[in-house]
Amino acid sequence: MNMSVRSRVQRALVFTVLPIAAIAMSTEVSAEQTKIQRYAQEIGASERVNYSGKLRMLSQKIVASSCNFAAGIDAEISSKAMQATKAEFELVADALEHGNPDLGIFGEEKRKKTRASITRLRDQWAPVVADLNGITNDPKAANQAVASLAVNSELLLDNAKLLVSDLLAQYSDPSIMTQADAIRIDISGRQRMLTQRMSKNVCLLASGVGGDTATAELAATAEMFETSLLALRGGFMEAGINPPPNENIAKHLQIVAEDWEALKPAVQAVLSGTDLSPTDRAVVFHGMNEMTADMNTVVGLYVEASKHGTM
Repeated sequence: MNMSVRSRVQRALVFTVLPIAAIAMSTEVSAEQTKIQRYAQEIGASERVNYSGKLRMLSQKIVASSCNFAAGIDAEISSKAMQATKAEFELVADALEHGNPDLGIFGEEKRKKTRASITRLRDQWAPVVADLNGITNDPKAANQAVASLAVNSELLLDNAKLLVSDLLAQYSDPSIMTQADAIRIDISGRQRMLTQRMSKNVCLLASGVGGDTATAELAATAEMFETSLLALRGGFMEAGINPPPNENIAKHLQIVAEDWEALKPAVQAVLSGTDLSPTDRAVVFHGMNEMTADMNTVVGLYVEASKHGTM
């Protein structure tokens, strides 16, 4: 890895969600820690952390799908994606507060600080719903509603990040997750959000409602995604990131890399000011959704490897 690429990786690998300092390197599990671990499994601790992390991605996907719907890009599919994303966000937020056995989350949240974080998230969700209603109810004002949605979604993302941090601090079992495991799981999980962030900004710029902010955000997000993918695939020991622990993870990261190479020219074209055709916009929309799904698979594989001590 040359110095230029190494510098880019170092800039990209700045993650503030995981309370890394709270994750111990020891692999010894005492009897008391085993009890804590069993209790965590009974209440769905890992599921609470996982689903809260998914809210970050959904905060961006709701804009990407809504923007494409407003622009008439595969309207039937983008409309379904918009409604499905809205429903999933509300389902997850409700599950984190009240529990949902179907999602593996048992019992309501008891901790006041975490409940306060969920309340703040719900408060920020309200204006997002208002924007969504504006997009579907008044097509003539759809672009204005999309622009407002983009602003509100950033505040939603900030609150989702805080909720993830709270739940990690509350439910993570430091006896079974090393710092190296946590870093790789966090980075791979963040990649899901970055794909939707790129999708969102491509659509905003193509629709003429993004401006300089969307351009800068798209450029920074694309760089972060690419350099993080490079670190995950090849390792970056200076940041404590080892190469993929097994062939299955390596194979799926290769799939993501191929997905990215196919979509990268369109992203670069938008950054250079080129107008994308409706067909190309649809390719980006669907391609980013596929990359999100592929990265979701990678996250699951990393989590399983961590549980079995094979990271």
